[in-house]
Amino acid sequence: MVRILHFVKEPEVRKYNIQNIKFELEINEHVFPPSPHGLFFAGNMRVNEGESVIDVGTGSGILGILAAKLGGRVSATDADRDALNLARKNAARNNVSIDFQQGEYFAGFNGKFDVITANLPQEIVHESYKEAIGEQLTRTIDGGPEGNKQVLHFLDLAKQHMHGKSRIYLIVYTLSNYTRTLRKIIENYNARLIAFNTGPTKEFVEDHIEWYKRLNETGRIKIFRAGERWMAHEYLFELTMK
Repeated sequence: MVRILHFVKEPEVRKYNIQNIKFELEINEHVFPPSPHGLFFAGNMRVNEGESVIDVGTGSGILGILAAKLGGRVSATDADRDALNLARKNAARNNVSIDFQQGEYFAGFNGKFDVITANLPQEIVHESYKEAIGEQLTRTIDGGPEGNKQVLHFLDLAKQHMHGKSRIYLIVYTLSNYTRTLRKIIENYNARLIAFNTGPTKEFVEDHIEWYKRLNETGRIKIFRAGERWMAHEYLFELTMK
């Protein structure tokens, strides 16, 4: 039996207090809800009053809404129509104005931004879990065969939307081929590590641990045992132009 713990079965409202800002989000069964991974990201990104911000792959809208509440002028994208509709609803719920566009990565936005946030799928997901949750939900968490397909492509595109003082906030997660991601970052950007976290992996890792242990042994991912749980590292970087 495949356990599915991270998605909700029916809509619910969750309250948050991040960077001393209180807000709430509706979560539904069509969109991956904010996880500890996303909350770590939100708690450590920085947005200043008046800065232009784009949230790439906004999902339920948590990063974009927080950026707006921090004083940013926010745009946001998502390829999934259900996610974008939910993010719009959540922006209205929290009385913030965000310019949304449906599409992959930067969608139809052609300008340059002071801040770019991108909490993109960054995990290698076992086939049985993908079959259990279906194609639409799989797209919200699956990073491809190496776990970093979307992140690598994002890094290729992002420079077109940066000026000399722009900064990107991006997580590198070790449930992917993180060494390849790090190499790409180092080759193309100035990188500053601003936060580090260790947390439990999702249920599909523990349910297929022998398969993930083999990926670990070959160096494609990095996981380790801590007590009864399997853990992975996540690094939040601030990237600027070289």
